Amino acid sequence: MNWNLKSCALWMGTTLLSTLSIGAEAESTGALETATLPALTVSAATGLDMELFSQPYAIYRHDRDELNNGVGQTALDRIDYGPGMIIQHTSPAQTTPYIRGLTGKQNLLLLDGVRLSHATMRGGPNQYAALIPDMSIQSIDVILGPSSVVNGSDGLTGALDFRLATAGRGVGKPASPWVTARMDSANGIQSAAGVDGQSGNWRYSFEGSMYDFHDRTGGNDSADNVFGDNKEAYDGIPNTAFEQTAFAGRMAYDGFEDHIVEMKFGQTSQNDARRPDGYYENSGKDSRISRYYDPETFSYVHLRDIWMPSDAFFDQLTTTAWWHQQDEAQYREELTGGGSVYRRREYDDRIDSTGVESQAMSQLDNHQLTYGVFILFERTSNDYSEYRNLDGSDATGATAYQAEEWGNNTTITDGAEYNTYATYVQDYWQLSEEWSLLMGLRYTYVDWNFDTADSHTDDLTGGVRAAYQFREDMMTFFGLSKAFRAPNLNDLDGATDRASSGTTAFGNPELEPEVSYTAEAGWRYAEGRNELALSVFYTQIEDVIQTVYPEGGGAGSTQNGESAYLQGFEVFWDYGIPVLNKVGNRLALVGSVSLVDSEAKVPQSDGSILEEPISRANRVYGTVGLRYEIDRNWWTQLQTRFHDAYDEDDLASGDSGDVRLTIPGNGDGTVPGFAVVDLSGGWMNDEGSRWLTMTLENLADKTYRQLGSGMDASGFNVVLSGGLRF
Repeated sequence: MNWNLKSCALWMGTTLLSTLSIGAEAESTGALETATLPALTVSAATGLDMELFSQPYAIYRHDRDELNNGVGQTALDRIDYGPGMIIQHTSPAQTTPYIRGLTGKQNLLLLDGVRLSHATMRGGPNQYAALIPDMSIQSIDVILGPSSVVNGSDGLTGALDFRLATAGRGVGKPASPWVTARMDSANGIQSAAGVDGQSGNWRYSFEGSMYDFHDRTGGNDSADNVFGDNKEAYDGIPNTAFEQTAFAGRMAYDGFEDHIVEMKFGQTSQNDARRPDGYYENSGKDSRISRYYDPETFSYVHLRDIWMPSDAFFDQLTTTAWWHQQDEAQYREELTGGGSVYRRREYDDRIDSTGVESQAMSQLDNHQLTYGVFILFERTSNDYSEYRNLDGSDATGATAYQAEEWGNNTTITDGAEYNTYATYVQDYWQLSEEWSLLMGLRYTYVDWNFDTADSHTDDLTGGVRAAYQFREDMMTFFGLSKAFRAPNLNDLDGATDRASSGTTAFGNPELEPEVSYTAEAGWRYAEGRNELALSVFYTQIEDVIQTVYPEGGGAGSTQNGESAYLQGFEVFWDYGIPVLNKVGNRLALVGSVSLVDSEAKVPQSDGSILEEPISRANRVYGTVGLRYEIDRNWWTQLQTRFHDAYDEDDLASGDSGDVRLTIPGNGDGTVPGFAVVDLSGGWMNDEGSRWLTMTLENLADKTYRQLGSGMDASGFNVVLSGGLRF
């Protein structure tokens, strides 16, 4: 489905205005998110029961309003260029956060405080964060710096927690239906609908969504990055369309005297989700025919019991049991043998994660103790088949190729097992009215088993953080912490393709864990709606797990490097200025700037050590904007998103051969910087039950590509979105 700009804008505007007018007489029951419930204070990703302002972390919560009104195709896109975090898209269906320069399995992803990261997470950009549907998210917490005491392995430079909306969303009535829609002319349509309610001691929410994305419309020069004799025939960037559907539900029972019982579940499915760099039109390599996922699904069930006894030695015990399943069918078609032989590879990869965690909290005088146990079992199911036409370059006549020999050539060994056990304790000690100290330790034991290896590793991680709140509206913190990342199945047993190059890298079952040591400091100011924040950090990583390729080409292998470091800072501001300000109105400077610098020591096949930057880690990026609000109902914002150039001083080995760098940039892998201007505005009624937003993205219709993404970003884009609760 491909719509032109005018018809998309007309359709969406008519639909939203009609919906709002139909619901104008409906009883207002609160915003589409938690309108009547108090704001969340507990951060599951830090284990602290307090406002974010007082926590000794560089932590940022992106709330529902920001996710509704921000610029970008998905929820994660709308917090892009925020402090310490940037988003990469290997494909439109793959949305991967970089946190302080690291991504993939070196980051930690959480779903409502439960590990979303799993034992087959790839090292580079991947699709897993994109499978959390916008409709279910209440907020996204970004924790910069390690939080390994309560979160365990991974998260060497930070974590990201998708906070699900509470069951019932606080509507306080038996049934409250709602609907939202979003259209952007450069990408397509998103729609969602659901119902929230409360009856007696039960609260519930049920919802579903559908995304229908056409081939993306790029900037005025995006055709320069399309290949083929018929490149001018493409109405948009080829191979960027896909569909996604999702459903979810949450139920809670409050009828027990001292228990709250919750159940949360859902499934997301992406269909015909293409990786553009697997096609000649996008890569310029005529051996590539297609690479796509069809389908790719993520399913989850969370069961949680919150016990608040009046006569126990703990104040609260939260026990969570969960099941996650990532299931993907991936297809690759290409030409081999100098372009004379057709080949199709089919991968069917699944990992099931089943876990339980019990976390207790005890308030003892001026101590808040958090302690618990964690158990996680992960199992893979993998299949592989290959078909070739040895007599031609098309699929006609292709048959199974060396079925017995290649039957076990799976991404991960079929039936691999990966188990994690941990126990931890954390103490938040309020030393005085101004000073507090956060200390904690975690012991983690990991074992794995597959056809060629049966081994284990363990580690003791922890940290100490001090906070000084020298004014009611101002605090500062200092922290020293150790985190680790156990080698996962992808490191130990995986067979992965380097940047769609066709060069395979194999796992190494003899790997040691990565270990990071971080020193950081931060300052935060908050008065009313005004916020300012600054943080600086230095992270040293030992035994870095990296892929090494032999000189002269050939398959690579995963090895422990010697060391690496990342250092940098983040600055954030949302500050009202006394111009045009009066009661109910606000003019504010908004934005953030982040810098990351890195270097890694990588062992080479000849025994030498190569010193180079971590791939795609060195960055300077941010947003600068001006926002004006009238009576908290109307608002408008003008902003610039920018990214510094990625030049020869930032290149890692292998970057110059990555089509995601060379196509938008230069043959040596360097990529120009860019700055993009957006204008947006919107309206929300007093109850928050109806809202409408219009955005003009990329006003100059600039052609640009975020570092490492597999296709250009949107060109000039008209976005209309809105929502209504009946």
